[in-house]
Amino acid sequence: MRQVPPCYLIIGSGRMARHMAHYFDLLGLPYHRFARKTHDFALLPQLLQKTTHVLILLRDDAIEDFITEHLTACTHTLLHFSGSLTTPLAVGAHFLVSFSTTLHPLATYRQAWFILDTEDKTLADLLPGLPNDSIAIPKQAKALYHSLCVLSGNFTCLLWQKFYTSLQQNWHIPKEAADLYLKLIMTNIMADPQQALTGPLVRGDQKTIAANIQALNGDPFQQVYQAFVAAYQQQESK
Repeated sequence: MRQVPPCYLIIGSGRMARHMAHYFDLLGLPYHRFARKTHDFALLPQLLQKTTHVLILLRDDAIEDFITEHLTACTHTLLHFSGSLTTPLAVGAHFLVSFSTTLHPLATYRQAWFILDTEDKTLADLLPGLPNDSIAIPKQAKALYHSLCVLSGNFTCLLWQKFYTSLQQNWHIPKEAADLYLKLIMTNIMADPQQALTGPLVRGDQKTIAANIQALNGDPFQQVYQAFVAAYQQQESK
């Protein structure tokens, strides 16, 4: 019996859906798209007949409702890309990539890993045609895994937004100066994550730490600074 070649249905219209459609375009993989806000739901059964795998790329709290309301009779492979959600209704395959408004080149997508929440199927079963590496983690570990993604990827973005804005608004320090600082920090982290940290925490310079905290009086990031100091000290005391 000849195997049916995979064809994907991408459900969603956000950044992740746009990135995945772009990735499929770069790989030459066939797909259709369905957006809740712009397409008639009468179109959905027709698209399901043309496809084999369904990617439900919606916000976390909409995934299960969408499946329950529109895909209960669907026998396709159902996947979602949430980093934290676990559900018996679909397999989780978190694409460990940062999705900005700018689309990535093919090499970036190919290098990214998929973090699966099942060991029953491989990435080749779930997303045939994709050349990416993957690894499975226990479902009960997904909340911790995703919290680490948010801490490192999302929360650091808030710090860098604060840095860029403050340097420009307070002292007219150009963006290019901050760019180099960021680039060198990222280079050091990628070269040796365990040895990349510098500054008063590593030196144990309590006088500088106290002065930094005092300088942030009235700034909501004062509490962030204090929380980092406390977390570092607790970690080092183990």
